[in-house]
Amino acid sequence: MPAPSPADPSEGVFYVVRLPDGWQLCTFRHDEYGTIGLPDCWVQVLEPFLEIWLNRFSQEGMETYETRHAALETALGSLVAGYDGFPRGEVRRGPGRKKYVIHHGGELSRTMRVSRKEIEDAFGIRGRTTWIEDPSHLSDRQSAERLRTLLPIGEKWEDA
Repeated sequence: MPAPSPADPSEGVFYVVRLPDGWQLCTFRHDEYGTIGLPDCWVQVLEPFLEIWLNRFSQEGMETYETRHAALETALGSLVAGYDGFPRGEVRRGPGRKKYVIHHGGELSRTMRVSRKEIEDAFGIRGRTTWIEDPSHLSDRQSAERLRTLLPIGEKWEDA
């Protein structure tokens, strides 16, 4: 069986995470990963997310790296549990065979440079979607603040 094409429609979940050089869309299509949920996807996102940040800290010197690494290691349990710290959403089949609904927290902003079109394209559903703001997908203020405390992130997205 051939691998699914990004042009093929699929349900799934996504995160928009803040990296040192900007925001990044992370997608998990059900046709690739199965019916994985947001908390499980966060665990998959967290390791490379932290590696990218640690690489940046290593460029700032060994003392910075060691201090930041120790703080992240101490907070690892709360980071894993804080799957609701960044903007995220779910793509679900909607009414009708070719319609999809994207449930999200309404926190995407132009400064993130991740568009609705990019998300729709990642799931192969552009032009066949309804976007619904869903309070259950709002970023948790405590989780977002924990991320800003551990990482040099200045933006506040949970108030967007």
